[in-house]
Amino acid sequence: MTPDPSAATAVLPADAATPKALAAGGRLRAGVIGILALHDAILVAYMFTVLALLGILAKGPTPIVWNILLVVALLVGTAFVARAVPEVPRRLRVNVYGVVVVVSIVYSYLMLRDVLPVIRTDAVDDTLAAIDVALFGVQPAFVFEKLNRRPIIEWLSFFYFGYYTVAALYAVGVLWVAPGARVKLEFGIGTAFLFSTGHLLYMCVPAFGPYKFFEAAYQGPVDGGFFWGLVWNSVHSAGALKDVFPSLHTAAPTWFSLFAVTQARRDPRWRIPAALTCFFAVNIVVSTMVLRWHYVIDVIAGLALASTAALIAPRLAAWDASARARRGLPEAWQFE
Repeated sequence: MTPDPSAATAVLPADAATPKALAAGGRLRAGVIGILALHDAILVAYMFTVLALLGILAKGPTPIVWNILLVVALLVGTAFVARAVPEVPRRLRVNVYGVVVVVSIVYSYLMLRDVLPVIRTDAVDDTLAAIDVALFGVQPAFVFEKLNRRPIIEWLSFFYFGYYTVAALYAVGVLWVAPGARVKLEFGIGTAFLFSTGHLLYMCVPAFGPYKFFEAAYQGPVDGGFFWGLVWNSVHSAGALKDVFPSLHTAAPTWFSLFAVTQARRDPRWRIPAALTCFFAVNIVVSTMVLRWHYVIDVIAGLALASTAALIAPRLAAWDASARARRGLPEAWQFE
């Protein structure tokens, strides 16, 4: 008797599982690792650490607590949709998720203006200044004062303010333009680790920086012009104000440079971006001290933080990819 093909297909439900649906189901069964990339998990862990500190030190829920919870919900929610809801157009999922990842990192800094005064009300500028003297035998802040000349200040202010442009270009360039899921994962892990660790250290070591601590001891104000005005206004309008140790103006450009140099060894197209980033990074690092924002020990800590990010990011990315492969899942930035 010849089987009836229509009878064979009749036993299947009308919405029989598609490969995309099966992949989405696999992510859900894999649990957290199927939904959150490692950089997502780092950011969520950082946010909950801040919430725990606020819960211990603050009295009752505050607006900043609700804002942090909202950011966490957005990050987890968009990661879930991006990796486990294939019915939503892929381009929309990828773009919205990428924007939320970047916004989460930016907000992790912006919230410090409200968080730092709650977690620690004191400042340890005297300790940081004393460490500089112990390391160099003199106070470097007063040595750098010899460079307080309008052309030098404007040159360095241009690069200090350019930090924001460099960060934005790397976020857009790596997450939206550069090919390769592993490249995006390494960048995401290193960047999330660097900023989360740096922000937590701000809470442990709050300080205002030489511009305020030595204000009465300097021979005069910073001799700047247009670009110095941009720097001053940006710091005082959106800065956390007690965020000097470690210097993230040092750590972030250094991390971007190390990341770009690593990529240039794999892909020659990265050589020019790597060279330009290194040039910008050197000027930005010098500017942090000459413009009186950071002690030298802050810069040393920033260099150490960037080096650590560059060391662990490829290894953690390989671990994350391996963990996903064992569960039959694609890499975190390979959206289906």
